[in-house]
Amino acid sequence: MKKAFTIFMLVAIALAMIGCSSVPKFDEFEPDQGVVMPYLMFGDSTDGEHDSAAYLFVAPKAIASDSMGNIYVGGKEFVLSKYSPDGEFIAVIAPRGDAEGEINYVKGIVTDSMDNVFATDSINGRINVFDADGNFVRRFGEVGEGPGNFSDVGPITMDADDNLYVSDDAQGVHVFDKNDNFIKMIGDRGDEPGQTSEFGWLAVDSDLRQLYVAVDGSGRIDVYDIDTGVKKFEMGGLGKGPGMWEEDIEGLAIGPWGLIFAIDEAGGNIKAFQSDGTFVTQWGKAGLYDGEMASAESIGYDPTNRRIVVADEKNYRVVSFSLSSLGL
Repeated sequence: MKKAFTIFMLVAIALAMIGCSSVPKFDEFEPDQGVVMPYLMFGDSTDGEHDSAAYLFVAPKAIASDSMGNIYVGGKEFVLSKYSPDGEFIAVIAPRGDAEGEINYVKGIVTDSMDNVFATDSINGRINVFDADGNFVRRFGEVGEGPGNFSDVGPITMDADDNLYVSDDAQGVHVFDKNDNFIKMIGDRGDEPGQTSEFGWLAVDSDLRQLYVAVDGSGRIDVYDIDTGVKKFEMGGLGKGPGMWEEDIEGLAIGPWGLIFAIDEAGGNIKAFQSDGTFVTQWGKAGLYDGEMASAESIGYDPTNRRIVVADEKNYRVVSFSLSSLGL
């Protein structure tokens, strides 16, 4: 009897786990879920009052999380800081400056499989690397033209093999291996078929071998094959309403089931698409209140806590949304 009960419980747990991981019926989602209350929110403006300067943000630009759910935030006048999964300040990883271990302007942050932190320095044209404890490890890259040299370094992303993808609006996407060796370029800047007119935020789906590139000003995401470098298709477009952008796309992130999450800066909402470009849902609106965003700049996915983290620039704060509250 005891053995039978044990088997029954194991089967029940297995079925429950299967049920939790089953793919939602995306075609049944509300196209616009309106304002959704944040799971977590912290920060304040520099002219506000707060008990710690660590929470006084000046235009937070870039955001990412590591395998523990820690949150990294970067910008211009304040640089690169680390916060706990609950939003508690941990440390300033890199102060502002030009010396070793310093950064002048963070436009992109990503963590690798060992929780090393990679952050761009757009003014100095390089990538800075810190270990999981926040210690400066190395930097690579320099200002210049041609593969491996940065003309206009911007956002970054990483694939499952720890290959680093660096957006360079003047050239395309630089790809480096985990030892910082340049591998190749992806993308060709231009307005002709197969080209991308502007290289912005990036996200990569290692399973599908697809690189997503946000094309600012056109409300479009270009999708590339990361092996061949060929542009496969486009998604989105300019306009108002679900699945369309009023203007700029700010931030890209890959979530569960290969969903692509992106911010409509002017509309103040976050949109979700399937990997083939099919629109699923959106939430939020432009504004200053809880659940609203003002010129949000960057987005990341925290798989440990199944949440989206956002750098809400003009509201001087970090906000996070639980996917379970959205039915995902």
